[in-house]
Amino acid sequence: MNKTITLPKDVVYLLDTLQKGGYEAYIVGGCVRDSILGRTPQDWDITTSALPEQTKALFPHTFDTGIQHGTITVVCHKTNYEITTYRIDGDYRDGRHPDSVAFTPNLEEDLLRRDFTMNAIAYHPEKGFQDPFHGQEDIAASCIRGVGAPAKRFQEDALRMLRCVRFAAQLGFSVEPDTYKALQENASLIEKISVERIHEELDKLWKAPFSEKLPLLLESGLLPHIDSLFAKRMAEKGERLIPLLKATPPLSLLRWTLVLQDYTEKEAKEFCKKLKFDNTSARNIQTLLRYLAKELPKTPYDVRKLAGELGIEMTNHLFLLWEILGHDVSFLRSLLEKILSDGDCLNLKSLAVNGQMLMDAGIPKGKEVGQILSLLLADVLENPSHNTEAYLMELVRAKKH
Repeated sequence: MNKTITLPKDVVYLLDTLQKGGYEAYIVGGCVRDSILGRTPQDWDITTSALPEQTKALFPHTFDTGIQHGTITVVCHKTNYEITTYRIDGDYRDGRHPDSVAFTPNLEEDLLRRDFTMNAIAYHPEKGFQDPFHGQEDIAASCIRGVGAPAKRFQEDALRMLRCVRFAAQLGFSVEPDTYKALQENASLIEKISVERIHEELDKLWKAPFSEKLPLLLESGLLPHIDSLFAKRMAEKGERLIPLLKATPPLSLLRWTLVLQDYTEKEAKEFCKKLKFDNTSARNIQTLLRYLAKELPKTPYDVRKLAGELGIEMTNHLFLLWEILGHDVSFLRSLLEKILSDGDCLNLKSLAVNGQMLMDAGIPKGKEVGQILSLLLADVLENPSHNTEAYLMELVRAKKH
């Protein structure tokens, strides 16, 4: 196990300033865990015996982020660092946030309120690791274990149950049996959590590298309390989804589309609305599902039409999904490559004539212009060499007579 952690200069400055002010201070939580694992921490969170007002008095640039829970943010070289006072949480009646907090001078009492032992480790360069719940041992054993009584941790904040499964998939850890049993027994509490937070955790879970941990989610009992149809479809797919996720780049759009591959477009629309996807993501997932349900294109015309409708990026996404689902798309890829290198017209934007030119030629403004442009595009998609102003305007004149 690591005996030291290399801290950024700003973090050392924050710890030193608090210590010189007469207070204890440690880095804590995910940054300690990730450092032990040799991963780069995303954030450096600090816990301290200083009360929020005392912390604010020590630093020139601060703002309140969750001062009622003891958290203030210190700005150092344009980077934000959260510093939180040691605290004991009161009851969690909403299953997510403590109704009240009491500040404490005792670090161990602060660590006791945290979710998992691997996240309940504090560290200071001079004082070393403060690890009353043996989180370092659990990290060494690749084990996720609730702090103290796991059921109590899940009852305090039900999102921790999804985080437990997500951490397993991100880190490749197993879940300690009593912790997983407590998770299953409290699964219904996930109904207290906002759909936005559930969506965020599931998104991270699909993108995590250890997709083989998916059975932890399937057997957790959480899914029926999130969405009944989703639970049913996930159970039907079961572990068959694992190799598909592993074969897919960790992009939300691609992985969600695979997860929802058995949904109709309408079902996907309702699911995305329920879990509050942003409009673009929801629309793109529905589009890919619609095309996945169709036959593969066979001709250069089909590929031009597809690329014109979807755009190149989405067409490549679709090809990749088809490939992951077992189709040979090498012919389609080479067709698309040739189409792009030849500069073929794919949509109205790259058509050699436009609506204004048709109106100048005597086509009345309105629906007829659109209809003729669609006919011209269909002709050019079939025969790219026809995409010249002379040819297309001659075609328009022929149609007028």
